[in-house]
Amino acid sequence: MEHWLVNILTFIFGYVTCRTFYFVKSSRISLSLISASHIIYLSSIIKAIEHLSYAREIMREHLLITEKDSLEISTFERNFEQDLSMLKSRSISSLLSCHPDFFKEMIKFDDWPSAMNFLESHRTTAINFWSRYEKNDR
Repeated sequence: MEHWLVNILTFIFGYVTCRTFYFVKSSRISLSLISASHIIYLSSIIKAIEHLSYAREIMREHLLITEKDSLEISTFERNFEQDLSMLKSRSISSLLSCHPDFFKEMIKFDDWPSAMNFLESHRTTAINFWSRYEKNDR
C-alpha cells in the first residue's frame, strides 16, 4: 500500500511542480508582451505626431502662399499645438486606463515626458519593430 501512496504523492508533486513552472513562464511572457505593446503603442503615437507635423508644415505653406494674415496663421498654430497636447495626454491616459490594477504597478510611466523616457530606453526595440514593418510593407 505504501508503494502506491509514494507513487501518487510523486505524481502529485510532479504535476504541481510542472504547473508552477508553466505559470511562472506564462507570467513572464505576459509581462514581456505588455511591455512590448507599450513600446509599439507609444512609437505609433510618435509616428502619428510625425505625420501631423508634416501636415502642419504643408498647411503653413498653404497659408503663406494664399497670403493669409498673421492672426489666421497664429490661430492655426495655437489650435494645432492644443490638439497635439490633447493627443499626447489622452493617448497616455487611455493606455493607462486599459490596465487592471494588478498590472498598473509594472507601468513605468504616467505622463507624456515619462512615457518618452520609457520609449527612449527601449529605442532599439521600437526601431527593430518599425524596420521589420517597413521591410514587409515593400
